[in-house]
Order: sequence, then structure tokens, then C-alpha cells
Amino acid sequence: MNFHFINSPSKTDIGFIYNKLHEFNTEFFETLKESDFCIFAKGINGEYIAGLYGKIIFTVININYLWVSESYRCQGLSKALIEKVEIEAKNNGVEKLFVETYTFQAVEFYSKLGFKEVGRYTDYPKSGIDKVMFQKSVSN
Repeated sequence: MNFHFINSPSKTDIGFIYNKLHEFNTEFFETLKESDFCIFAKGINGEYIAGLYGKIIFTVININYLWVSESYRCQGLSKALIEKVEIEAKNNGVEKLFVETYTFQAVEFYSKLGFKEVGRYTDYPKSGIDKVMFQKSVSN
């Protein structure tokens, strides 16, 4: 048996591994029910001032990205985006919300909104910074 470490693997190499893992997972997820979504806030002139991107996967929402323009921060836009996600979650039969953040980003913010810390990678991606995983149950 030989092992090969490949820096910057091709899309074909990555696709091979992904497809093999997908084949294995099919026993547990016969048909993957997954959809992407975005929510945007626009300013007076139509410019994007905040946005959130996530995925609905079966009965959960994973919040992948949340961004607010620097000049609009601390004005409640992040909270408003999360509240919109919660409304959509209830409308789509979603039971839980999941999000990951770094210790220098929004740990306090998510805690204040009722998210519970469920995991943490310490010193990730570098020493002195942790990646924190949160989840929140959504009442229907």
C-alpha cells in the first residue's frame, strides 16, 4: 500500500472522494433534501448592507455566512437577519439552527440570541483563536 499526499488536489481527485463518501451515506440519507438560501438587507440606494447565506438540510438550517457592512454594525441588522431565518425555519419545518464562529467574531452575539455552545476547536485555525459551534432549537 502506498500513500500520496497531494497539495492542491484536482477537482477530479476531490470529486472522487466526495462521490465515494456520498455512496456510503446513501444508506442513511436516501435522497438528500438540501437547499441554499440567502437573506439580504439593502440600503436606501439599493446597495447591499447585510447578508446571510445558509442551507436547509432535512430539518436543520446551517448558517454558513453572516455579514454586515462596517458602517451598519451594532444597529441590530445581525439580530434581524437571525430573526428572519427563524421565521423561515418555522415555515419550512426546521427544528434546529446551527452556526460556527470564531472567538474574535460573534460568540457573545449568538449566546445572547439563545444559541447554545455545542463544540469548540481550540487553537483553530491558529494558536489563540477557537472555532465555536452553536445550535438553537426552533419552536414551531
